[in-house]
Amino acid sequence: MKKRLLTLLSVIFILTSAAYAQQANNFEVKFKIDGMQAEWITSMFYGEKEIATSDKIELDKEKGEFIFSGYTPVPMVAAIGFGRDQRFFGIGHGAHIWLVVYPGAKLSVTGSLKDKKFANFGAKDGGENDIMGILTQRLVPISYQTSTVGSQLRKIGGDTNNPDKERLEKEYEQLKKEQLKVKIDFAAEYKNSIAALYLMENMLIYSEVDPSQLRPIITTVDISKYGKSYYYNTVKSRVDGAVAAVVGRPCPEVKTNSTYDGSTFDLKSLRGKFVIIDFWGTWCGPCVAGIPHLVEFRNNNREKVELVGIASDDMKKWADYIQKNNLDYPNILSRGGDDDFVAKFNVQGYPTKLVIDPNGIIVLRETGESEEFYVKMKGMIKQN
Repeated sequence: MKKRLLTLLSVIFILTSAAYAQQANNFEVKFKIDGMQAEWITSMFYGEKEIATSDKIELDKEKGEFIFSGYTPVPMVAAIGFGRDQRFFGIGHGAHIWLVVYPGAKLSVTGSLKDKKFANFGAKDGGENDIMGILTQRLVPISYQTSTVGSQLRKIGGDTNNPDKERLEKEYEQLKKEQLKVKIDFAAEYKNSIAALYLMENMLIYSEVDPSQLRPIITTVDISKYGKSYYYNTVKSRVDGAVAAVVGRPCPEVKTNSTYDGSTFDLKSLRGKFVIIDFWGTWCGPCVAGIPHLVEFRNNNREKVELVGIASDDMKKWADYIQKNNLDYPNILSRGGDDDFVAKFNVQGYPTKLVIDPNGIIVLRETGESEEFYVKMKGMIKQN
């Protein structure tokens, strides 16, 4: 009887502890924005987004009120989208307010868009969100100007006779330069923040900067604060990868069990042949269209060529595609940490293909799909 009681108490303790941990990692952000014209609200996490969850958002359009809530065990960048209200700008593309949510966060966002051309407000917490707010204040006005001039240029289109075209093109390019300077200056000033680390990742993903421009910043970050975070490690990997994963250098190590069947794969096991590493995703049309050509080329040159796929994708969609299309070559899912091969190779566009020679040296790197890639491959095989 006593033993059963102790067992029951242990179970209750475990369940209570789990419930408490869940509650401690919850967050809530209350929004009240006067004059908002959004038809719907969306939310997106950036970072280790697979470990965070959000609740359904119910928008009261008349009052401009809604609540963004959910769960995250670590600080996480979140973007709130405002459907059809284009007065929101920020770090990336689209109409957003950017936040940093974290375990136990209780935040609020209030503001007015009545007679306003853009929203330049966000959450405040005396910490990370205040820093994100500084970025918003600096970036949103120039982003609005850039967007306005860009819209005018799109209306002109290819009309070379329009007297305003040349002037607007110069103005647009100047604004883009100023916008980039704001970002880089902010990253340098607030390098020890989630906002700056994510901003650097975003700039690298969209090829806004050469990775060498961020090396002096990322190498002086205080790693005692966010050295283990996804954001720091991703930026550091991309900056290092921009030097390591280039033509003429030995290929970075690819050893992982993040494979389709869970077995351990080591790229070195393919030494002695040319290896095409194909960075792809099921969401990428050109990637999917190019796979049959890659497979055909490999099949026609099996004695000298191997093929390896590395995907940035949803696990289920990735696995389903491999099974449905009978992909018979090693396929890896890029994840976080040591398995973040997208960052490790500083992949900035899809599809990206790297060719490794029989000695493990990168001899070709290209982005996109073209017949020229196969012409180059045939030339290298013939010379070997």
